[in-house]
Amino acid sequence: MNPKNLTVLIFEIIFIFLMIFNIFPREAGLFITGLMIFYFIFSPIEDSLWVFIASIPLFVALPITENLDTLANWRILIIVLFLVLIKTITDKWKLKENLKHYQWEYLIGIFLLIAGLSLFPAVNIWIGIKKIIFLINAFLLYIIIRNLIDKKKEKERAIQKIISAIKVAIGLVLGIGFVQFFSVFFITLSNFWLFWDRHIINVFYGEFLSNLLLHSNTWFSYYASLPATLRMFSVFPDSHSFAFFCILSLPFFLTIIFLNSEKNKKKIIISYILLIFCLLAIIFSGSRGAWVSALGSLLIFLFIIFLYKSNKSCKKQMSLIIGCLIIFFLLFPIASRILLFSQQIQLDRPLDLENISLFERARSIIDFDEISVKSRLEIWRRTVNSIIIHPVLGVGIGNYPVVLNEKMSSAKKGSSAHSLYLDVAAEMGVFALIILLVVFWQILKRSWFIFQEKKEINNRFFQVWSGFFMLALVWILGYSLFDVVLFNDKILLFFIANLSLLYINR
Repeated sequence: MNPKNLTVLIFEIIFIFLMIFNIFPREAGLFITGLMIFYFIFSPIEDSLWVFIASIPLFVALPITENLDTLANWRILIIVLFLVLIKTITDKWKLKENLKHYQWEYLIGIFLLIAGLSLFPAVNIWIGIKKIIFLINAFLLYIIIRNLIDKKKEKERAIQKIISAIKVAIGLVLGIGFVQFFSVFFITLSNFWLFWDRHIINVFYGEFLSNLLLHSNTWFSYYASLPATLRMFSVFPDSHSFAFFCILSLPFFLTIIFLNSEKNKKKIIISYILLIFCLLAIIFSGSRGAWVSALGSLLIFLFIIFLYKSNKSCKKQMSLIIGCLIIFFLLFPIASRILLFSQQIQLDRPLDLENISLFERARSIIDFDEISVKSRLEIWRRTVNSIIIHPVLGVGIGNYPVVLNEKMSSAKKGSSAHSLYLDVAAEMGVFALIILLVVFWQILKRSWFIFQEKKEINNRFFQVWSGFFMLALVWILGYSLFDVVLFNDKILLFFIANLSLLYINR
């Protein structure tokens, strides 16, 4: 790990810490962004990329004006990084040539074209334009990583830096998440709510979201017979995004376990402990969509291992995936007792151990009278009706509130179909949904190809990691049936950083 990169990251963390405790004003975010821009301009691009990826959990909102205080600083940093890439490339046509190898890259272009066309029926064109700019902005990270280095030895070094940066980002998110989770053992939920909203959400996401979440959020689970419990959400504005991030983190833990299964037992034990913490984090997120999609993933990988039972290498890796999912479900009783202990501390009295909160929440998945399930089913019904009425270009990208007859200001409050696929079809039409599904299919095919084809990549890490990345893909694609968190900016950047690893070796 480059000491200069680490110094910049630590400096960023210190500044954020001082802003959170009001020692520095939020305007200090402008200073740290300027410092990072300076570093990006005068450093090797792979070093700048390391800092950018490691900083994904730490990106802050810039208080530029009173009405514009939600602009995340990564939006500026990624453009600077892209311009540095352009400057370092001697052959300016290289960018174009590097995007000629994979069908999904062309499909993304078609998807964005349909997004542009969907502006014609949009009620609010400006909101749609902002969403398109946001998607293009995030996709620049893929272009940067794909065009890093031509020489094989230098590329290997750059790839290792990307992997290192991703691991740092995972460590930051999980570390903050568990500090957050165990903090309610020492303070009341109301004090936690007020502090996290006014000090942390304010710094990371701006005044508007802070004011919104002060009155309504998804940070707690509520029960009929038990007190509320905190749902772990770390640096994200909601617990669903956090669960999504944790699922994407699993391949790295599983790869380390697989590659060290017969070499370093100490490393394996540590990796298993970290894996268990990551799985517990998904459980503590309280995201029922993540729990249900885990069950679907388990069934899919049981089917795969049945098909490829004669392939020893495939069978070993698929067995570890299935084992990971089984461990996930076995951790529920342990997690429930930890939550129960948290509830006892909040009430300052013992509770009946038979009233296990997580099982009560899990049972609510099939309770169609439960308010969350009932409202989601109603949203899905109205979304499907909208798709039937507007099948070609939808109601316009970013204009989902139209579907529910809400004001367009609801878009800023997170108005969505609570399903990525229904959301895309409602906003942009059925053709956009088909393109998106084909994109996901192409990514799955690519990860399977690397996993199976030894000639494609000599790097053993990639071959093993790609097999485990399929677990994450299958899981999050199932999860996306119930949520739209892929469009959270930090999640989308982290997903693109992971995805780029599949395509950096041509």
